[in-house]
Amino acid sequence: MYTDMFKNFSDQTEQTFGPLLKYNQLVARNFTSLTNLQLEAARQYADIGLAQLQANSQIKDVQSLVSSGAKQLETMTKISQQMIEDGKKLAELAQEFKAGLEALAADAQKK
Repeated sequence: MYTDMFKNFSDQTEQTFGPLLKYNQLVARNFTSLTNLQLEAARQYADIGLAQLQANSQIKDVQSLVSSGAKQLETMTKISQQMIEDGKKLAELAQEFKAGLEALAADAQKK
């Protein structure tokens, strides 16, 4: 008798809180991925900035100034490419989250 009662309680709890648990897991995964993306981007941009600072500290004459200007153009191209890649990664992350939410909604409608 008590076994059936506990089983019924367990099943009802699973039905009630199961979708919420799956949603929380999806949000936690998305938040973790987003945080990692932001940390990686910050590290890469900091590395680029520090490299520029180091290169600019080596300017001693007109020739090195001209060379530095050319390197800055290369750096701007690199930053532009990095921003495009980061945007693509962010869009992929958003699509994955959206797909996860749609799967959860479809699963909830079945029940």
